[in-house]
Amino acid sequence: MPATSTPAASTPTASTATERTATLQSIEGEPAMTTTTTVAALNTGRGTTPDEPSATENAHSAGIEQHETEHVDPAGTGTTSADPAQDNGQAHRLVWLDPRELAVHPRNIRDDLGDLSGLADSIASQGVLEALTVIPHAAADGTPGHQLVAGHRRAAAAILAEVTTVPCVLRPDLANDGNAADGDRAAQAGHVGAMLAENLHRRGLSAVEEARGVQAMLDLGVPLTRVAKSTGLGRKRVAKGAGVARLDGDTAAAVAGAGLTLDQAAAVAVYAADPDTTATLIAAAGEGPGRFAHALTRAKQAKQEAEKAAALLAELTAAGRTVLDEDTGRAATRLVDLEHEGESLTADGHARCPGAAVYVCNTGWQGPEPVEVCTDPTGNGHRDRWTATALPSNAAAGDPSDAEREAAAAERRATIENNKAMAAANETRREWVKGLLQRKTAPKAALRFAVETLTTDPRAVSRWLSGQPNRAQDAAAADLGIDAPGQWWGTRDKPALTLTSGEQVPDARLAVALLAHVAGAIESGMHRQSWRNPGAGDARWLRFLVSCGYTLADIERQIVDAANQPTLDPAPDVT
Repeated sequence: MPATSTPAASTPTASTATERTATLQSIEGEPAMTTTTTVAALNTGRGTTPDEPSATENAHSAGIEQHETEHVDPAGTGTTSADPAQDNGQAHRLVWLDPRELAVHPRNIRDDLGDLSGLADSIASQGVLEALTVIPHAAADGTPGHQLVAGHRRAAAAILAEVTTVPCVLRPDLANDGNAADGDRAAQAGHVGAMLAENLHRRGLSAVEEARGVQAMLDLGVPLTRVAKSTGLGRKRVAKGAGVARLDGDTAAAVAGAGLTLDQAAAVAVYAADPDTTATLIAAAGEGPGRFAHALTRAKQAKQEAEKAAALLAELTAAGRTVLDEDTGRAATRLVDLEHEGESLTADGHARCPGAAVYVCNTGWQGPEPVEVCTDPTGNGHRDRWTATALPSNAAAGDPSDAEREAAAAERRATIENNKAMAAANETRREWVKGLLQRKTAPKAALRFAVETLTTDPRAVSRWLSGQPNRAQDAAAADLGIDAPGQWWGTRDKPALTLTSGEQVPDARLAVALLAHVAGAIESGMHRQSWRNPGAGDARWLRFLVSCGYTLADIERQIVDAANQPTLDPAPDVT
């Protein structure tokens, strides 16, 4: 029998967000499965959107084999109806049922339907693409109906989307045998087996597969907003998918093979033009989310520094300056260390000197910066600014040997590498700590750690509480999302901040507030060169964070290992 085409739903045309609760019927005293979510009420009337496929067409496109198709209309709207009591054949049939009339299976293996907003949006736009599986079932009062075997989430989402009929595969062969002596446990077991088979053998799309699907829709001219609405993915996720779809074949294969999430794949796509960075990120993702976070911060900072350095080089070259590479520039004498005829040299005053040159230093505290130098200070009559004596000539000074140059260059490269690694670790760590400090309750060992820090490292905390802010303290406070107490002098109208920033902090969060300021005190003393002189307090802080779930970067592990911090509890006296 041919299917009768009917609208999937009739809803208001306005796209308004409403709070709705989808409740599937309970069976013989079993609790109903309920999910509450906020979804957009979309116009799903098929008559007003001819360019969208009907629910029947969607069923065909989903590859559903139809032995017989009927439209079951419990509401009695005038369409053909199938009597559930007559469903005694064994053939599978595709029928159309009201999801509100489908009874929940008492042995449904899902405890929670989860967030249905995205699925509901997709159903509102596309209809139910995969038919539900139902069996004939009589309610407790004997009223014939249907019971869900597979598709509880789709049914609940359809209710949220205000869809009045959904495609269902009717399976009389799975129906309970009411005459069975054991209550038809075999049939019940078959139902659970069907639920497991549907979910366990369903492989989710990889990030790359999802991205290719998104990009295919965009390539076909579907606007991003409509892609988001029709798939239920959301605009941000669709935009990320479009970025991932631009990965080259080898990188996409590596991303898929490593099992990256869409968020991770989208982060990798930002560095698609840098094969070394993408390979590093993919490898880090395989080591865990924490390692990936460190690698991503390092990649971001390196990209920012490279862009800033390139812009500086272009600007200096365009200005006609003599630009040296960093190694050559470091061998020259910096302008800040020179004077000429008793006057300090400036870039403008030194511009006409034959030895005037500049190089881009990539190890500055603020990132790449230009450094003015003179390639021949003695020959140009300059003197040492600090001693007012003539500088030795290049010949007199003697050139270092090749081995000495290489050793110095290797040491400088290692220093630069460690400085950059520490800077990236600082940013990643502070972002993680910021999330830690937003918890309602403190980690288990937080109060003990805070009190021990107050007693073992009082100077760091006293600087934080001193009311004398500095750049490092301001940066730490901003990164951690907290205010340092005493940053402003108190007045009658505006008292000084306290450890709780004047807020009415519940007792449960007092330990978090204390930990926040201990964190600020420690972090304000950690910088990109902290790896050079690892302190016991820094190592204790990193160990504490690890106990809370933080993943150390390699440079942070170096600090912990080098500090060799002894335990705070003295060893027992065995004498």
